Amino acid sequence: MSTDESKTPRALSRRTVLLGSVAAGSLVLASAAPARALTYTVKTPAEHAALPIVWGYPFASRATRGSGVDGYPGQTYSGHIGADYYVNPRVGTTILAVADGTVTAVGDDGDVSRGVFVIVQHAAGVRSEYLHMERGSPLVSVGQRVFRWTPLGRTGNTGDVRPRTEANAHLHLAIFSGPHRTGTVWNPAWLIEGAPLPVTSPTAATPVYRFWSARYQGHFYTASAAERDGIAARWPDIWSYEGTAYRAFTTEVAGTVPLFRFWSAQYNGHFCTTSAGERDSVMARWPDVWSYEGTAFFVYPADSSAPDTVTVARFWSPSARHHFYTASAQERDGVIARWPDIWQYEGDSFRVPSASVEN
Repeated sequence: MSTDESKTPRALSRRTVLLGSVAAGSLVLASAAPARALTYTVKTPAEHAALPIVWGYPFASRATRGSGVDGYPGQTYSGHIGADYYVNPRVGTTILAVADGTVTAVGDDGDVSRGVFVIVQHAAGVRSEYLHMERGSPLVSVGQRVFRWTPLGRTGNTGDVRPRTEANAHLHLAIFSGPHRTGTVWNPAWLIEGAPLPVTSPTAATPVYRFWSARYQGHFYTASAAERDGIAARWPDIWSYEGTAYRAFTTEVAGTVPLFRFWSAQYNGHFCTTSAGERDSVMARWPDVWSYEGTAFFVYPADSSAPDTVTVARFWSPSARHHFYTASAQERDGVIARWPDIWQYEGDSFRVPSASVEN
């Protein structure tokens, strides 16, 4: 909440008592009630640094922090369990995910509480919550996999934002582990304010990394650098890193469609499709074999006429029980010629930008 809309708004305690009326744009206030004991756990800077998460900044440019988390150093007020970030323009600035994860909630509380919000679950039981977003702005859906700097929506002043002015629009960013007010509340200032800005436009194509497992006779694909590094570090004897398979988009851009991803613990491999019908059929017919993971990233459909794109071929191996995808025409033709009894060519699955595809 703001007492001077010409400056960075300052959030005031709901326990602050109004003694006077508005005079020259300012409120006459009594001091807030004494701070109450915290109902949640706070952590040390070292514990923040030890989280196994690669953080990114939530905007394309630096913002100004207003009130922070009650219990940590800095401006705050009793019971405030997030950090308020003000950026220009106040309304309509794109909010980016601060780390890789899965969207677990998208909602609208109306003119109270969180307003329009998005919640993303990250590694190590940590989740980030983005509140007071502009109504109609969320760009993600529940179950969607997002990555550091994936656009989530835009800044606004929905929910419990007082005064509800354009100048007071902001992002309330909260980072939790465990129950909402009785678990751990992390300090966003210690996690994201030193994190890097996005190095490219949020709509630029990003690498999709490929691994090969001789043990499982299959490939693993991810657009997450953090997931890539985690696999390389934890299972080097199982998954051999092969480099960039192709490039795709971490958010929807004009002409693209979601690529749906499944994981099979039985076959130790992924299955991907752009077909909602095929996705629904797999979920209905083989729920004990294929676990749906949501949208992996965005690609062009196979019949797209988008310029500077190439097709990604899909193969299936009845013996290995794995799918294989390649954007290289040379690799596709080599597999068809050398191993027709192992890999069955199923056709073009989707299209991706031709840049960085090796033929």
